[in-house]
Amino acid sequence: MGKLIDISGKKFGRLTCLNIAGRDKGHVTWQFKCDCGNIKTLRGLDVRQGKTLSCGCYQIEQTKKANTKNKKSFK
Repeated sequence: MGKLIDISGKKFGRLTCLNIAGRDKGHVTWQFKCDCGNIKTLRGLDVRQGKTLSCGCYQIEQTKKANTKNKKSFK
């Protein structure tokens, strides 16, 4: 097992780390607050490596933008 890296208070993409949440299948999980206001519990490794940058709001925004650009309606 590796050494715990404290990421409390640090910002990754749209996510700001609030505190440690626990463990899930051997991985440390943290609570993050997204810029949109959602709070999510995520694996710290995924966030630190850039695999997760938001709570999911970014993908929704990009989908809306793409569908608007292509003159499709998205509701």
